Amino acid sequence: MSSEVRLTEVEQRMLDGEYGPAKQLALSRIIDYAKILGATELVEITKGHVCCGSPHANRGESFDYDTWYTKRFLDPTGKVKLDHFNEDTFIIDDVNACDAYQWEWTNQTKEFFDGNKAMIQHATGMGACNGSTCAPYLAGWIPLPGEYFVTVESSNVLFCNSIWGARGNAGGPATTFLSLVCGRSPKWGLHLDENRKGTHVFNIQCASENKTDWDLMGFAIGQRLAPNAVPVLRGDFKRPNLMKIKSFFTALATASGAEMCLIVGVSPEAPTYEVAMGGKEPVAEYDITQEIVDEIRKNLCHPVSGPVDFLQIGCPNCSCEELAYYARCMKGRKVAPGVKFCIYTNIPQLKMAEMSGISQSLHEAGVELLTSGCILRTINLTKGAKAIGLSAVKLAHYSNTEQEIPVYFGTDEELMDAAVRGYWEVK
Repeated sequence: MSSEVRLTEVEQRMLDGEYGPAKQLALSRIIDYAKILGATELVEITKGHVCCGSPHANRGESFDYDTWYTKRFLDPTGKVKLDHFNEDTFIIDDVNACDAYQWEWTNQTKEFFDGNKAMIQHATGMGACNGSTCAPYLAGWIPLPGEYFVTVESSNVLFCNSIWGARGNAGGPATTFLSLVCGRSPKWGLHLDENRKGTHVFNIQCASENKTDWDLMGFAIGQRLAPNAVPVLRGDFKRPNLMKIKSFFTALATASGAEMCLIVGVSPEAPTYEVAMGGKEPVAEYDITQEIVDEIRKNLCHPVSGPVDFLQIGCPNCSCEELAYYARCMKGRKVAPGVKFCIYTNIPQLKMAEMSGISQSLHEAGVELLTSGCILRTINLTKGAKAIGLSAVKLAHYSNTEQEIPVYFGTDEELMDAAVRGYWEVK
């Protein structure tokens, strides 16, 4: 038994090599990681979320799974082979750099598409599930209260800690991959009760009616957060639904490193403000006013009205409920000639939309349904575009720093109107 990290009997047998060299090596690295963090024991990981296909950095040099993942994160020598992920961990893959079904519409090569598909098939052969989504909870990946999970998605760690009451820390691909091999992670951070209390308080005094309100609110709060903070939201805000809350967490993660957020009356660990704070006084307190969020919206949107020829909805991935709403909004309308309008969802939601006739309705309107990416992840997606329209704060924020063409930001409804007109009217 390790004198610094206490191991269970099963973990010790794993470290001794009883469950094979891959698990043995992965666990030894997790133990090293625990020592660095000061953790004295490990937790069992039952849910895992990680990229399995071609990463954004892959521009076609190699499509070999072992080159990109096993050798990089487990054994650089290539001597230890991975033939299966941990059997007791439900693993679903994050978005990749390529659509799961299409390559021509997204300006990608057949070689890249086939390589990405081969890498995902390699991962699924080892026990991962192909959901290709930044919002795995939309695909049945739901860790229950107190359940330990790992994820590489910043908005997902917020969602699972804050809404499900599950326990996880944001992790990089290396440590996440190792946890998926051995099914263990150091017990630290938000695994511990004492770290799951509020630190910074935000009094919500702005509009909270629609998804865009919550999206902007998340960015405003994130801009005011210190590292490792746990924000607490209170005030007379309208109770959010799934669509609003997932947009809120995505924007919050864009502007901060927060991994948990307690929304009074919504989060299971914040039935009241007093419970959320755990008897402690806040480190800081802020008012989020309408003036603050209006300024953010103004700064995200190109200031001059003009033609737009690429538009995207779906950050994070859309639910079938959202797809049905967009289909109703686009009924009897048509995307303007020369305009590309796409909505990103995940594979399970897409299949449900296809079985329900929702996909057909959107296609008739000229809308393309895509999976496993977004404007920031899917290589060459906006190639040739002259102006872009987006309805997610995260996409607009990063696109404004990466694109040399006009980037417009607004509500889903404003985006659909612009897609039909081929023109974005700045209000």
